[in-house]
Amino acid sequence: MSQLSGKVAHLSTWFGFKIGCGVAKTSPRTLYWISDRLAAIGYRCFRDFRHRSVANLRIALGDRVSTVAIDALAQRSLRNFFRCCVELLIAIKSSDDEIREQVILVGRENLDAALAKGNGVLVLSAHLGNFFLVGSRLAVEGYATSVLVNPPRDRSVAKLVDAYRLKIRQQTIHARPRREALRELNGVLRKNRLAIVIADEFRNGNGVEVPFFGGTVISRRGPATLALRTGAAIVPVYLIRQPDDGLKLIVEPELELDRSAKGSMEVQENTMRMTRWLEQTVSAYPDQWNWMNVHHWVENHKLLAGEKKQLRQAV
Repeated sequence: MSQLSGKVAHLSTWFGFKIGCGVAKTSPRTLYWISDRLAAIGYRCFRDFRHRSVANLRIALGDRVSTVAIDALAQRSLRNFFRCCVELLIAIKSSDDEIREQVILVGRENLDAALAKGNGVLVLSAHLGNFFLVGSRLAVEGYATSVLVNPPRDRSVAKLVDAYRLKIRQQTIHARPRREALRELNGVLRKNRLAIVIADEFRNGNGVEVPFFGGTVISRRGPATLALRTGAAIVPVYLIRQPDDGLKLIVEPELELDRSAKGSMEVQENTMRMTRWLEQTVSAYPDQWNWMNVHHWVENHKLLAGEKKQLRQAV
């Protein structure tokens, strides 16, 4: 990124946060109204989002769901994301008590049981519901919480976003450089704290091939490897949107890991278990997951390409 484009990105990000937080504080209903309209317009304009989301939904759900229903799921997924952004802006200006009131917490005892083992907890989450506020809701309960993120390329933008993340009670660990990220993650776990990892971006390249919705995707091996090396517990946590647009943070029981195998087989098995959890959870809330996260299906990539071609011809 050039110096000029970096300054533009920083200024636009800063301006967006300032204006957004101001409107969220004075007129949140107006901001929700705007976000819903922008999502509806964006669904027609963001061709790549529409094509990939619909194609991925078709691969995952097959003939069980009609074309009209799949299109509706993809539209609601984008609406959910836009609403998440509004809720993030509201949270920046909210007190701890207001955040507790806005987000119901269920299953805290599962997290406490995992922490009692003393090896820290990897909070396994996904781009589901309002994933932005998972760490914030846990932090206001007194849990020391860090979140692993892929930072923006521009350092000034990354620094600005990190500062706003602090305003919603979350420490940041940058995924790059990898060695530094591992050092920080190990430090968090040694202190018996929480590290949030959002491990549901399936891309072509290195990783572990695992089954997902009847196909095969390439999943990151990092969470399983880190848990096995440190003894940390893996606890699934996700923040879903309810029918009335209220929010609920669900903490599930610790995910049981297989520590009987060795090396790559151990990582493979436990990565499969995490992906199985993700599939079950996404199946329960298909309109709240970002279907853009599947960038590559190992077995079905030809079908995916064919779906995209058909969609482009139809639009």
